Amino acid sequence: MRAAGHATRERILAAAKDEFTEYGFAGARLNRIAATARASKERLYSYFASKEELFEAVVAQWIADAPYRVPMTAEDVPGYVERVFDNFVADPRGARLQRWIELEQSGGLSDDHPLRRLFRAKLAEVRRGQEAGLIDPSWHPLDLLTLLTEIAQSMATGAGVISGIVGEARADDTRAQRRAAAAEAARRLVGF
Repeated sequence: MRAAGHATRERILAAAKDEFTEYGFAGARLNRIAATARASKERLYSYFASKEELFEAVVAQWIADAPYRVPMTAEDVPGYVERVFDNFVADPRGARLQRWIELEQSGGLSDDHPLRRLFRAKLAEVRRGQEAGLIDPSWHPLDLLTLLTEIAQSMATGAGVISGIVGEARADDTRAQRRAAAAEAARRLVGF
């Protein structure tokens, strides 16, 4: 019976990730999640007391597998951006989920939220790199980390919004070229 319960919980989490990725927190509906997971809403509530708790579980699971788990060292910021790029390519839904978190939830994350802890560690590494002379100290660490993440994400998702708006992409655009461009941008930003 325990294995069946675990399978139901995993189906609920998978359906919830799809729902939150598609509609964000505000637009997600528990009845759709339950239906997709082939579970009743009552069963969903037996695992997750609220929509907020379910969202937190989805985010926690995503973080465990996602780009934020990529270690960052001041000695290899371009390599970090390449690894983040690779994770966004491997999980494009994760990139979209991150956008929803930024739009809807960033102010509501608890102080001890795993996402906050992971970013604080990366900020500490940027500061360490600045103190060691490995990273340009003129950057505010938060600005630099934001730019590095945005570069990796936008390049991984197809060179970003601008190419979609303009309706134009480079004829020779490949994933490897976008990855290399992201790493080069990171190298230039940190002053390597």
